[in-house]
Amino acid sequence: MTKASPTSDLAEAALALDHELRRFEDLGAQASKVKLNSEKNLERATEALQRAAESQDRITAQVRKLVEAVAAARQKQEADAAALMARAQEIAGRRSQINGLLQRMGGLGQMAKEVQELLKSGKIDDVQARMDQVAQSAAEIGRDAAEQEMEDLARQAEVLRQQVLAAKNKVALLGKKAGA
Repeated sequence: MTKASPTSDLAEAALALDHELRRFEDLGAQASKVKLNSEKNLERATEALQRAAESQDRITAQVRKLVEAVAAARQKQEADAAALMARAQEIAGRRSQINGLLQRMGGLGQMAKEVQELLKSGKIDDVQARMDQVAQSAAEIGRDAAEQEMEDLARQAEVLRQQVLAAKNKVALLGKKAGA
């Protein structure tokens, strides 16, 4: 639902021109209908012609205002279009930034698969080293996301980092129990 807004200069100019054109047409019709058979009727016809001439001057002024309003509307539209293009470029840039960070987050998923493979092999020291790398990479992604003011992604990276460190601690405890 749109708000009722004041009439634009363009609309006002068009309406004023339309009004004056109708008035001119009426005055022309009046001048044409008067019979030219008496002095009084000649005066009426002459007055109608004079009012029509004055109306013609007002039409010229209204046309000028309409042309100015169209030019102003065109300039505003061009400025709005330029602002939209700038915004589109800004959005594309931000989209590129977030895609880069999301690819890096996807790389963490691959690193997590490698950790699972290492767990299967039973190499606890290697698992812990790889988990440190995953946590460090998540921290870097989080810092980069925060620097780029992408709070959601920064928060996700921090949560992932904390989860990996918690899992690493559990793996270390399991390693101590297995070694004991």
